[in-house]
Amino acid sequence: MVIRVLAPELAGYLERLYRAAGMSRGGARTMAAAHVEADLRGIPGHGSRLAPHYVAKLRSHRLHARPTVQVRHDSGVCLVLDADLAPGPVAARLAVTSCVRRARRNGVGLACVHRAGHAGALGVAASQAARRGLIGVVAAPTSSASVALLGGTGAPVLGNSAFAVAVPGPEPEPDQPVVVDLAAASSSWGRVHHRARTGQDLPEGCALDAAGRPVRDPHQAAVLLPAGERGQALAIVLQVLLSALTSTCPLPVGAEGRGLLSLAVDPARLGADVAAAAGEIARAVRAQGAQMPGDRAWTHRTTAHKDGIELDDHDLAALIAAGQPDVRAPHGWTRPHPTRLVTAPMEALP
Repeated sequence: MVIRVLAPELAGYLERLYRAAGMSRGGARTMAAAHVEADLRGIPGHGSRLAPHYVAKLRSHRLHARPTVQVRHDSGVCLVLDADLAPGPVAARLAVTSCVRRARRNGVGLACVHRAGHAGALGVAASQAARRGLIGVVAAPTSSASVALLGGTGAPVLGNSAFAVAVPGPEPEPDQPVVVDLAAASSSWGRVHHRARTGQDLPEGCALDAAGRPVRDPHQAAVLLPAGERGQALAIVLQVLLSALTSTCPLPVGAEGRGLLSLAVDPARLGADVAAAAGEIARAVRAQGAQMPGDRAWTHRTTAHKDGIELDDHDLAALIAAGQPDVRAPHGWTRPHPTRLVTAPMEALP
């Protein structure tokens, strides 16, 4: 069974949860907002269900609740930050905000972040720039090898690096950017786990089991596969760029702390009207009955904001347990529900 929770109620509980784990008010609010926004956009694998894992890492000091972020380099356009194991959404917000300020002054802003936690839905971070009229790009490597090579032995070699691009939305929807948010493999682990929990098979050619055999049952998925030869090329190039620019290992070895790359471009400084171009393309795309990147997420957001965010029994129980004994869950969350067991493993989050 599932219950629906209104976004403000869920955000309030998550903020209290992170405050109890030692975070500042601003940091807790950033974490809560990132989770809820992912849930609203229909990305539950990066939504509130991750909060218990973040809280556990904060309490065990594998992530720092009040990190000391240091500037390693600042040229005015390019910025290098040591995030001191800050939770990823906090590091991402700081990086994007810094890039936006630099892009306003110089046309372009770039931030390379070292030693950040798992950043969650990168499209949420990239949209922060797009909603200010800028082009936003955010990319991040993963800490563990979980992607095999096509035609290889089936052993994981690459991390499932991810990147997102957000472009200012066309009129009359300027607050709904055009967003592409992709993992280097055919799927993110968050989507694999979500399919396991909802009883959906994986697409063909998406994953291998522990013996290296193709599998569609998400419970048996042990290794992901790239989305064809082009997807594999993208995965390799992302691995090269992100490891070099964020000072992480070229091949993921499970070390704590990930890198993060953020870029912002101000089209106005280049005499470009990206929103107008997006509007013309959107009209042509939708005239053919197709959707623009991000359309599905914005439709889901509208519905979820009105009707509430779905939380199943497993997620609800984990959120309540994460707050005990310091944070009391809203009364409506604690009524009994039939238990539904889910056995999908969670990917390790740095």
